[in-house]
Amino acid sequence: MHTRAGSTSVHAASHRPVVLSLLFTLVLLAACSRSESSGKPLDATAAVLADEMSATAGVVRMAAPGMPVLDVAPERPQYTMNITLDYAGNNVHAQEKVEFQNPTGAPTREIKFNVALNHRAGVIKVSDARIFGQPASLAFVISNTVLTVQLPGELGRDDAIALSFDFVIQIPVQESISGIGGDDSSHSAGSLTGGHWYIMLAPYFSDGWDTPSYVPVGDPYADGLADYQVSFLAPENIVIAGAGDEEHEGRLWRFTLKQARVFAFSASDQYHVNTLNQDGVTFVTYSYPQHEKFSDDILITAARAVKLYSRIYGPYPYKTLRIVETGRAQGQEYSGMVGLGTSLYAGYRGSGSRHDLIATTAHEVAHEWWFQQVGNRQTQTPWLDETFARLSEMRFYEEYYPNDADWWYKYYITTTRAPRSMLDIDLSIYDYPDARTYIEAVYRRGLMFLRDVRGKAGATDFDAAMQDYYNAELYKVTTSDAFFDALARHTSADISALVKKYFAVDVALPCGISSNADGCRK
Repeated sequence: MHTRAGSTSVHAASHRPVVLSLLFTLVLLAACSRSESSGKPLDATAAVLADEMSATAGVVRMAAPGMPVLDVAPERPQYTMNITLDYAGNNVHAQEKVEFQNPTGAPTREIKFNVALNHRAGVIKVSDARIFGQPASLAFVISNTVLTVQLPGELGRDDAIALSFDFVIQIPVQESISGIGGDDSSHSAGSLTGGHWYIMLAPYFSDGWDTPSYVPVGDPYADGLADYQVSFLAPENIVIAGAGDEEHEGRLWRFTLKQARVFAFSASDQYHVNTLNQDGVTFVTYSYPQHEKFSDDILITAARAVKLYSRIYGPYPYKTLRIVETGRAQGQEYSGMVGLGTSLYAGYRGSGSRHDLIATTAHEVAHEWWFQQVGNRQTQTPWLDETFARLSEMRFYEEYYPNDADWWYKYYITTTRAPRSMLDIDLSIYDYPDARTYIEAVYRRGLMFLRDVRGKAGATDFDAAMQDYYNAELYKVTTSDAFFDALARHTSADISALVKKYFAVDVALPCGISSNADGCRK
């Protein structure tokens, strides 16, 4: 693994009788004295938000002395976050509550969370962790990008709990890297973006907690489905672009997002906002002033992509899709939101499809299906979202720009330069030595593989298998086997030679698509 060490700190239990709602009230009162835009005193705003935080807490019962648990387990983790944004100082102060059922399937005394930004020493400071509403703090340890909370007692196999955190983030300047990767929480001269910025409950699988180490290649994150209710108190001249349903009054911004892999936001004092309503979805762009003239092109591209992907896979899950310009050098997918790095606009003249701005928009929108709706372990099987998003990008060009489809394939796919020995498509992000090799393998050869399978199976059967696969894996964390199983339900074409050509690991294919080879899956 190519890891970068983070800081390590140990926090002992505190006995300060402070509850989260009081902490948030004090933070808001310290921020400034009045909300000039709304005319409402901030102490009133603070009281409302603190009450909302408490109101969302589930009813508790005592499983053991000092061990309150929720009376009813939520269907999936529920995050409530109240954030004070110091935009000029690139500083985020957050109070977070997360309610969840024990994910381990066994009694446990510790819970693990991912804190991706801690791969940079000093970026995140966690000052408090506790069972929500309880007077005593909990002991916790942060090691590299993992935060482990020690519970005061045993959390039962079927029990649910509400934990809360108080933390501050100094949002860093974007890492300088070549290729795809690097922090997705960063600031630039034009905006501040939070991608995987908060304390995220680690998913739990049969091999244990999913707590990936950070590398500047691909997406070194672990995203589980959750619901979010997020409130921001921001300076009056700041626009917040957040995922989900938005409510905005003065300096207070609220967002509600359901069944999401991640909650992301961007903030800027420069954003120009434009919208397009089409097919029941509101598309919103947030652009720097010099790029607002391209908003219509981006809106049309996003709307076309949603229309196509909804038809060939399944419906888009939200009422709104936000496309946000960021200071990064690349695009980035989130739930209900797409980030477009400002460098992608370079050279775009406002017409035509032969440009990264159009291709990247189509690609990142596809991640609402291949990442958000059908999840995967992005560190271990990145091909299962990136290759499928690339396939969707190809389908976008075939649908809307058929005269440019050959150009797209030659320009983005057949310019491979990396050594072929490093181009297996099914490796983890830690097995690719650099971002360039990762791109060549997952984005380029991965697309070649799916295109070859499509040619072998025939477009009709392949497309039927893709829709079947999508519906079968909806809201799950998918696997390669699930994809091959879907193929086998729609075609009997033998793809075993293709799998050997593109995969590093021996795959036990379904018998129906491997000519009943030895060891095939019945």
